Amino acid sequence: MISTSEFLVQARIDAQVLATWVDYGWITRRRDLRDLSEVDLARVQLIRDLKDDMGVNDEGIAVILDLVDQIHGLRRTLRGLMGAVSSEPEEVQRRIAEACMAQARSSQS
Repeated sequence: MISTSEFLVQARIDAQVLATWVDYGWITRRRDLRDLSEVDLARVQLIRDLKDDMGVNDEGIAVILDLVDQIHGLRRTLRGLMGAVSSEPEEVQRRIAEACMAQARSSQS
């Protein structure tokens, strides 16, 4: 965890901006703002880049953050699936790989 004051310095925002972004749901409040992590810092830096460097409006930021969250969720699911498949016998792994390739080919046509 990062102290709030250190977080604000590293994020280059003030406490009011952080509170606003928490209110928007862009940063998830756990218990209070003392529970900020490296992940929160990366998210704040992304929001700042979107707003300041790319000129994305608040509605656009909400959409982008939702998509980023979905991607991270899908990656977690895929990691779990890959772990489950890798624990199966090689023959089962081969059949799954072949089925995936066949599915990919059929969806391209």
